[in-house]
Amino acid sequence: MPTPMERVDRFFELSSRGTTVQRELLAAVTTFATMSYILVVHPLIMSDAGMDRAQVLTITAVVAGVFSILMGLMANLPIAVAPGMGANGLVAYTLILGLGVPWQGALGLVFWSGVVFLVLTLTGIRRLLLDAFPDALRRALTAGIGLFIMFIGLKTAGIVVAAPAPSLVQIGVVTAPTVLLALSGIPIVMGLMARRVPGAIILTIILLTAIGFFIPTATGSLTPMPSAALAQPTGFGDLWLALDFGYLWSHLGIALPAMLSLVFMDLFSSLAAMNALCQRAGLVDDQGAMLKPTEALSADAMAAIGASLAGTSTAICFGESAAGIESGGRTGLVAIFVGLFFFLALYLNPLILIIPAEASAPALVFIGLLMFVEVARIDFSDVITGGAATLTLILMAVTSISDGMAIGLIVYAIAMVITGRARQVHPIAYGLAVVLGAYYVLLPPL
Repeated sequence: MPTPMERVDRFFELSSRGTTVQRELLAAVTTFATMSYILVVHPLIMSDAGMDRAQVLTITAVVAGVFSILMGLMANLPIAVAPGMGANGLVAYTLILGLGVPWQGALGLVFWSGVVFLVLTLTGIRRLLLDAFPDALRRALTAGIGLFIMFIGLKTAGIVVAAPAPSLVQIGVVTAPTVLLALSGIPIVMGLMARRVPGAIILTIILLTAIGFFIPTATGSLTPMPSAALAQPTGFGDLWLALDFGYLWSHLGIALPAMLSLVFMDLFSSLAAMNALCQRAGLVDDQGAMLKPTEALSADAMAAIGASLAGTSTAICFGESAAGIESGGRTGLVAIFVGLFFFLALYLNPLILIIPAEASAPALVFIGLLMFVEVARIDFSDVITGGAATLTLILMAVTSISDGMAIGLIVYAIAMVITGRARQVHPIAYGLAVVLGAYYVLLPPL
């Protein structure tokens, strides 16, 4: 009769993948240290939209814990899951603050986007849609979200402020201590990342938070003293199951383009990230395709649905899982250990909640930079693909993520027809362009 360790070895294929429980644990520590900044940054973003920061912190940890473990069990891949950067910006700043969507309605859109992900995954259409969307616009979508997140970080820190017309923004008071603190964090996190320091982002946040104890403000120090080191986690409060399932149908004009943005954001980012991570780990078949794609993408879709039910924005697979893979992680045990670490982090909430926005702003700027580098893979020598991608980038940064995606695709499709290259565009892309064009003509945004 096999021993418990032999059962673990067999279930997770430890021996066949050339790893051990100890190595998977070390890889999980590395992955968690690299992505733990989400416990700080995500609650701050969602609190800007009116949600309770302490409640969102608890939900963030629970969602990351549950769905990282689910990914490990379903797909046996060393990929962790947590509420994603980009989707949280779209929900908080574009939907709730920009369009005035109630946060309950925004969570409803996250739910339906997750349902769409799951249906598309189980039917195999998800890959077809990925192939149908122009490559340049896929990359522009990622880069544009990066620009959007960078701008939020700069604005949060006061590094840029509103300016009189015709300028959109101008440099803030850079000599102000709080602005200097945030500004100094940008080169620090860049330098630590360049030196491949594990957990560079969270280390920078901790350093700036500590310095904040010595920066006076009108209400005391920038960083307040914690009430305790450890405490029972805050409950889900009024966020649990508070989503408005009917908002999509009762406000179709505003909600449909926003939901499509959530769909495409996760469609591209998750599949691309999963493929890249599996390639790096050698977890691919003879044709170079990732192992267990249906299971992995289904877990990803369930994470989006589960996050909305819990009371937060879309949860996705995290590219920071690459850090654990580089440390030797090869199985779902890594994701399971990461999930357990998130549950343990629940009890650190008094320390996490004192972190000021100025300490997390450099993390937003740097994460945006990491996403923006995708622009280097866009072919700007082609005036149509390069032009449509540039338009997408600019509109996403200065208007909204959903408008940038929609108008970029519409312009691309029309330009390809005018230049006689209509056959180079997938019919599904034309269908999407028509639907989005009809939205702007018949139901102009508020």
